[in-house]
Amino acid sequence: MTTSPTQIESSALGVLAELGKLPATSYWEDGPARYLAVRARDAGLDVSLDEWGNVLATKAGTDPNAPGIAFVAHTDHPGYEVIEQDGAKLTLKTMGGVGIAAGRAGTPVLVMGRHGVRIKATITGADDPDGDFAKSREAAGWLGTDTVYAELEDDADLGDLPKAVVPDLLDFELGDDDLIRMRAADDLAGCAAILAALESIVEQPTKGSVYGLFTRAEEVGLVGARIAAEQELLPKNTIIVSVETSSVLPGAEIGDGVVIRTGDRAATFDYEAEAYLGEAVQRIKSADPSFIIQRQLMSAGGCEASAFKAFGYKVTGTAFPLGAWHNRGETGVEPEFISKDDFVGGAILLAEAGKLAGMSPAGVLGRLSDTPSEEADRLKSDRLRPEYVKRWAYSGFE
Repeated sequence: MTTSPTQIESSALGVLAELGKLPATSYWEDGPARYLAVRARDAGLDVSLDEWGNVLATKAGTDPNAPGIAFVAHTDHPGYEVIEQDGAKLTLKTMGGVGIAAGRAGTPVLVMGRHGVRIKATITGADDPDGDFAKSREAAGWLGTDTVYAELEDDADLGDLPKAVVPDLLDFELGDDDLIRMRAADDLAGCAAILAALESIVEQPTKGSVYGLFTRAEEVGLVGARIAAEQELLPKNTIIVSVETSSVLPGAEIGDGVVIRTGDRAATFDYEAEAYLGEAVQRIKSADPSFIIQRQLMSAGGCEASAFKAFGYKVTGTAFPLGAWHNRGETGVEPEFISKDDFVGGAILLAEAGKLAGMSPAGVLGRLSDTPSEEADRLKSDRLRPEYVKRWAYSGFE
């Protein structure tokens, strides 16, 4: 038995709010990963952890040879880690792409101590960019250096290093404007949408297996996804759906629906995979004609679909249009924000697509491959007559 869209909404928002309470950056993702694993197991999904810390939740299909569908998202977000301490003074290394304000003096951050203790600190500055490439990144609004300096509010011994550091921003907030604001919508929103979708169909038989794969260290080079793809953590005939939270672009605007992603900065994706999303959209619209989507190549960054494509998988993707991407706000380091409706619509789309695991949806290309018999007959009856052709004086016609 499947759950209703209202139940999916409640589940998705609840998961996302809980994930927001667990600050994480690349390599420091135990909190979100543990929460996702425990909740998935409690929902009745089979859960496993590979040796690199990727979490795989599985709803087994009725036919082990049928192609499954895997929804993939990452648990990390750009931040920093403490690599040196001298009293209250800290040297930080950036983890993933952060904006230029992340190295600006006065920016508040949190050092993550043991058992989730949050230790307040303030950025005091950053190294100057080194080299033309770094300077060009800084000119584009990114921090052009990996080294940032900070000072603890209280002169505390942090103990063994390194330690994770994240922006001191709100965990989660759903505003009256129906925008979700949080430190790390990218990509906790993808994780929450996947888990809510899997929970909604866990008791519904599907021919193929449906997977939720939560990968690590995406922001520093798609590390967990590349390892999972190389190791074939998922069967090679699995359809891969990257579920991302990606910067707004023309044609991928906040509030205009979840985006079906046709590609990223590295690659275009596969229609054989996208057809599942297209079929799911048609089924949703048959019950709710107001359901909206966007379709766009999201070229601002890379995503995990490209990592799997490099290893021969058929891939597609979705994206939630994101404001203040990587906390790059108009005035400094700010919370990321997405539309609640885009987010919930995306979770509903994943749930519907998951039901198609093991099937062969026709999609748009299937409909185009049907011979238009009636129209073809009309073309025959209205074919060019010889007297018209002669007027054109085109040799070869009689």
